[in-house]
Parts: sequence; C-alpha cells; structure tokens
Amino acid sequence: IREVGDPSDDQRHLGITYRVNESGPIQFLHLGWHCQLAQQDHLSSKYSWVDPQVPEARLRQLAAICEDIAHANIVEQIPYSFGSPVNAFDERTKRFLLGPTTTGLTCASFVLAVFERAQLRLARYMGWAAPDSNDIRWQQSVLDALRRTPGVSAEHINAVEREVGNSVRYRPEQVAGAAAIRKRRPVKYQYAKSLGNDVVRLLRGEQPVAEFQLSRWDRLLDRLGLA
Repeated sequence: IREVGDPSDDQRHLGITYRVNESGPIQFLHLGWHCQLAQQDHLSSKYSWVDPQVPEARLRQLAAICEDIAHANIVEQIPYSFGSPVNAFDERTKRFLLGPTTTGLTCASFVLAVFERAQLRLARYMGWAAPDSNDIRWQQSVLDALRRTPGVSAEHINAVEREVGNSVRYRPEQVAGAAAIRKRRPVKYQYAKSLGNDVVRLLRGEQPVAEFQLSRWDRLLDRLGLA
C-alpha cells in the first residue's frame, strides 16, 4: 500500500505481493486502472507492506491463485468500477466474471476479490456503510476519468454511472488493515474504518492506535537479502 498524490488528496493504492515458491521472484499484482491488471517484479520504495495474518499453507494457496488470476486475465483484462468483490473470479478458470453486480473492481476490491477466491474473506460486506459525500465525490471523479480514457465503452460508462452513489466504497487502507489482524475477520465496517485510520497514520509516520506494523518495502527486501 502507498499514498497517491499529496496527503490532502486522501488517496491510497493497494495490491498483493507474493511468490509461488521461496526460490521464485517476488511479484506485485494490482489493478492499476481500467483494464490495467499488472504483474510486476519491481516495486517502488514508496510502498509499505502488510504481513497478512493467515496460516502459511493458506498463503501458498493464495499465491497460486494470484498467479492464476494474473495469467487468466491478461487478454480480456478487468474493468475499473465499483462492482462487488464476491464471486468475481471463476472458480476453475480464474477469469473475471463480468455480470450485473461484477461490472469491474477498484484496486481495493480487487484485493478483496482475490482473497475471496481463496476463501479468505477479509470484510463483512453486510452492514458496510453506504457511500458518504466524500465517497460519492471520489466515485464521480472516477467516472469522469473513465469518460476521458480512450477505449472505454459507452456501456461500461453507463454501468459505472448507475453505481455512483449506490455502491459501497472499500478503501485500500481498510482492506490492508483487515489483512493485518489475526482475529475478528471478516471485519465489520466500523472496525475496518478504525484499522484503516491506523494504516494511514503509519504511512505518514504517526503513532497508530492498533498493534500492528507496516514495513517499508525497500527495507523488507533488504532484510530478506533481496534488495
């Protein structure tokens, strides 16, 4: 996870780092923008890393699913919108399932969807807060950016337009916070909001309330002897 733009912009970006085996390369899988699913072997030092509190065997399963999703969606890609992260990927092929409720994903809901496919639910979707005025402004800004993006179909624009103000927002810091804790998952909204606030404090070098840590990505690689 990293800050995007100025702190006053209140924006973060999120993805998943993994490797399929201990001798293999570390990969960063993330949804950068509309139809821009990326698998990278280099990560900016501006990123920080959350150690998911998940048993090692399940993490290996998650890594394999990340690899399958990366390869399965290279051609058709994943749209950017505010769709549901539930049942977003086909169980067998790992392709994104475009449909009435899965119109696309954000960077945060993409991470939720990948964990979902591994049967590791991070968030309790029932009772998640409706979008507030800040969320709706952000959703509108995404819609405006999609309209300016070459190649985005009118059908997709119309679908996103219907979602603005009607779809919940999963913030990157809330998803990262949910992955960082060992208990109380899937996380309810209010707890996710509190955890997300702590993640932002840590990103900005401030003292968090909760007892978990972020690692600077460059320092983590150095500690692993991979810098």
